[in-house]
Amino acid sequence: MNFFKVLKLLGFPVNEASVKFKEIKSAIQQPDWLEQQRWRIFDYHYNNNQAYRNFVGEYPASWEDVPVINKSIIREQGIPVIPDTNQYSKYYSKRTSGSTGNPFLFKTDYLTHTLTWYLLSDRYQSTGASLNDLQARFYGIPLSLKSRLTERFKDRISNRYRFDTYNLSDENIEAWLKLFSSKRFKYIYGYSYPIITLSKYLAKKNLNLKTFCPGLTSCIVTSEMCSSEDQLLIEETFGVPVYNEYGSSEVGVIGFGRNNKWLLSDELVYTQIIDDAGKSCPNGVVGNVIITSLFNRGTPFIKYDIGDLAAIENFDNKRYLVNLQGRIEECAILKSGKKVAGDSVFYYVFKEFTGQCQKINEYTVNQLSPSVFEIKISVKEPLLNKEIEGLKKTSLSFLEPDLEIRVIQQDSLERTPMGKFKRFTRKFSMLVPEEITPQK
Repeated sequence: MNFFKVLKLLGFPVNEASVKFKEIKSAIQQPDWLEQQRWRIFDYHYNNNQAYRNFVGEYPASWEDVPVINKSIIREQGIPVIPDTNQYSKYYSKRTSGSTGNPFLFKTDYLTHTLTWYLLSDRYQSTGASLNDLQARFYGIPLSLKSRLTERFKDRISNRYRFDTYNLSDENIEAWLKLFSSKRFKYIYGYSYPIITLSKYLAKKNLNLKTFCPGLTSCIVTSEMCSSEDQLLIEETFGVPVYNEYGSSEVGVIGFGRNNKWLLSDELVYTQIIDDAGKSCPNGVVGNVIITSLFNRGTPFIKYDIGDLAAIENFDNKRYLVNLQGRIEECAILKSGKKVAGDSVFYYVFKEFTGQCQKINEYTVNQLSPSVFEIKISVKEPLLNKEIEGLKKTSLSFLEPDLEIRVIQQDSLERTPMGKFKRFTRKFSMLVPEEITPQK
């Protein structure tokens, strides 16, 4: 299966993007290319999106004068997700995962979306993998039949097999190992937490994943942070190098690398670090990660604040992101002893529930004990009793029966210093034997 042939059949401009990406790879060697391209895309949005132009005001005298934007500003200012004039014929629609508590709809033109896949292909090749290779995908999947079928279809045409990461029990991990023995996976991709859980199980059993799957060449972790200790454990128990992918739903891959050093995606995304006063930080100084999508002619992601902290360093005339401060996912431990990735599970709970009820603005979840979950939500209007019961039922369908789900409605929710929510927090120790009945 050729990934780009499939993408072409789906209507994406693969040939045009291939030529364009080669041009970019050549042009980026010029020292002033990044500066010129960021102004080109700014001019496009400034001239074609009236609400964005109103937000910016007079044409800025310097790049520092271009105001920082975020998803809240886009909503509050009524900035449309596609331009008023000079529109493309097709846009690709997506939503953020809602790490700030409130998912956000945005659009990318088809050419830029295809360029993002060429960038991914370029980075994956550096690991010895290809988009055409069979991928072991450690991601969540929705429960509703329609959404599940959609994700399975995407997996099929993208040559990847999706693992069940909700259940992190030893029995389920044994099922994973059988799959590694029966399928010729070339690389692993997915959330850090279930991958780390698999590596810990292998270490406990004194096993190596290459024994089960000799053709495995690499492991790519994404979304959550992966510590140096966890990376070393994965490499020892998998027998392959670990790579880190850092990105956002809005622009795709921002950085890609190893050992907590991410080569920036300067081909498609301009990344800068600024302080709280909006001034650029010197190399090596941690500040706010601000990104500009250099080609997207859909939503104006110009000096867009994604809510993370990091620094930039130069190595061998290339820019790298370092000292990244993102999130580390916690697991939920249920009465049965089953472990699930808490943040991932409740992302799908609310994705499923918002198909039934559109009133929730933001949410956060605390697990108080193996049998009690506390869900705090801010709402546009109070939920009806039947809607609260619907949220509880959806939660139990992703967890297990006979748990207590408490729903608390509030005007606003507490945020982290980076403006994000820690969407899931376990409020008790892993060791709670009086409440847990281990799975057999």
